[in-house]
Amino acid sequence: MTIEDIIETLAKTDTPDGRIDAFITCAFHLKGLRPAEPNDFDGAYGYQPSSIKTEHGFLMAHSYTRDLNEATALCQQIVPDGFWFLSRSPQAPVDLPPYSAMVKAADFELLGSALSKNAALALTLAALRAYVRLEEEKRKAA
Repeated sequence: MTIEDIIETLAKTDTPDGRIDAFITCAFHLKGLRPAEPNDFDGAYGYQPSSIKTEHGFLMAHSYTRDLNEATALCQQIVPDGFWFLSRSPQAPVDLPPYSAMVKAADFELLGSALSKNAALALTLAALRAYVRLEEEKRKAA
């Protein structure tokens, strides 16, 4: 699953997703690997399919879509000298999610933004959009 696929999936949901967290963890911390699948183990080495999934997602996955601390750490990893903003509008119109997130460069240029009913998910989605934009800028500069 590419970063673009992850963004597309997160943009369609407001529910934290341990599987998506596992893909993000692999993309940023375990490069070249993919999340484990239940059929990867079949009991070898004492692992059973039930042992690779927990209530918070897949083992070793950061909880980006459910934990603001993890989402914040992702923002800092993607834009170390930038800024992130998260706001909540308790009186948001019914058709708009209450949480709004933005990730900006050091010069306050908007790199990524997102809306969601879930604060951590909004911030994670904004960070991933910022990452894609920064990677595109790197490719164009090369």
